[in-house]
Amino acid sequence: MNYNLMPVKYFVDVVQTHGFISAARRNYVSETAVSTAIKKLEDELGQKLLNRAAGKISLTPVGEVFYKRSVEIINLYSEIWHHPDPHPEKLLRIHFLQGFESDAALLAAKLPAICQTNFDEENFDTCIKRLIEGNYDLLVGFDLAFVGNNKINCLPLRTTSFDLLLNKAELKQYQGNKKQLAQNSMFYVQNWKSTGITDIQLAMLKIYHQNNWSYKEVSEVNSFAAACLNVNFTGGITIVPESFILPPNCTNIERFSPAHLQNAFNVVLAMNPVVSSKFSKMLKHVTTLTYR
Repeated sequence: MNYNLMPVKYFVDVVQTHGFISAARRNYVSETAVSTAIKKLEDELGQKLLNRAAGKISLTPVGEVFYKRSVEIINLYSEIWHHPDPHPEKLLRIHFLQGFESDAALLAAKLPAICQTNFDEENFDTCIKRLIEGNYDLLVGFDLAFVGNNKINCLPLRTTSFDLLLNKAELKQYQGNKKQLAQNSMFYVQNWKSTGITDIQLAMLKIYHQNNWSYKEVSEVNSFAAACLNVNFTGGITIVPESFILPPNCTNIERFSPAHLQNAFNVVLAMNPVVSSKFSKMLKHVTTLTYR
């Protein structure tokens, strides 16, 4: 049995970063090392995981299943190496969805001194299952992720706004008409699809469509940064949190804050059942102080 997880990690990183070069940079190895490891992994499995055509990478049906399982395994493997805390009853493991780092930090800063904290970012497609199973304690994210889930209790934190990022050069071609540019452009959206009750991506697109905003086609990406880079260097439009900081060298971006995206989303603190029963009163007090 092969216990080497590095090829699996390379595979996950290729999918998440949309390329072999970017995955290699993430792991400080050569592109050849990543490509060879994944080819060997496919040979050992006897199944093709990735489609490689015309410079584009996509998952095969087998690859989609293998990717979901791989993410879970990599997450669990990382967690067993966390040093045991001498006072686990004081520890709160605060995780957050991408874009909610500042909210997690603000929450932690207001916790009583007796609490000990550690942090990590969650992949959206597995975050709810992992929260319920007790892999971590608290999750900062959209309220839409937890609608109708009676296993998770949520405390309201705040409302948040979103901005639109448009390609500045393209905008000149449309004489500054933002809606016309959007109508004829690729719309890059972070993959917020869920397997639960509410599909955040559909909900965000519904809100975006208000006031006659549209798009030509949707392209899913794994991060707000990736969406921004696509808009900056290839054109199009995307939606990002108001707190999003542009990556370096993104000078071809026009940032716009339409009225219908202001205070349009609710941010909550979700608690797993154990934490909810032990700390809900304290957390309710903290969130009221922090976000009032």
